Amino acid sequence: MAIIIEKNSVEYITSFSPIRCDTHFKHNIKLADRFFSNENVVWVSLGSVLEKVQNGMNIKTEYYSMEPTDTLYLSVSQIKEYGLIEKNQNFLTDEVKELNSFFELGENTVLTTRSGTIGVALSTNHPSFNFDERTYVASGFVITSKVKKGYSSDVIANYLNLFDVQKYLTAMASGACQKNIAQPIIKNLPIPEILLTDEAEFVGLFKEYETESIKILEDIGMLENQLSELKGDISSSIKDRIISYYS
Repeated sequence: MAIIIEKNSVEYITSFSPIRCDTHFKHNIKLADRFFSNENVVWVSLGSVLEKVQNGMNIKTEYYSMEPTDTLYLSVSQIKEYGLIEKNQNFLTDEVKELNSFFELGENTVLTTRSGTIGVALSTNHPSFNFDERTYVASGFVITSKVKKGYSSDVIANYLNLFDVQKYLTAMASGACQKNIAQPIIKNLPIPEILLTDEAEFVGLFKEYETESIKILEDIGMLENQLSELKGDISSSIKDRIISYYS
């Protein structure tokens, strides 16, 4: 499948009318400019290797389940660079599958948070997904991008999480109170051609980041447990002292 070559990755920004000059845009685009304005890089449009780009589902609370089910409704707060987290997990009833708008996530798809914490990406090929036992539905605040056969959603997700790309996406976000990005931002996002044609050269580096991240997260988990235990011990001591004072 052909990919679209762009002469200058930030050229299309100038087509915005009027050209943005707010401090939010200028600050973040300046941080990304050195990378994206490099004319020696062969840039391609990310949309040229995506089959389908759409927002997730906005589901009414009547389809929420009070008990755990096999259908998980993924919010922005659960999508992290290093995988899905279970905090504040919402479950859906089987009736949600009868909705005309229902669609479940599949493999080789990139999830990108479009509101709140902008531009955090995760590939559905990540080991934190278990498609054999669970059905995953993205919330409306998540952009889902199915990657064309022959290209890797893992590489694309890791690219989106690079510092310069994050700043680029943040710059392109709009909204007065809560910033958000739209589907065209993802489709028009420039990506170096080499990441798509010679991805094996970069897989090792991305894998190293993932491995080290898991180790750090395990350490954080242990420390959080220690903190929780400490809070429980101190709370009990203070409670006992208060009770004994009035006894």
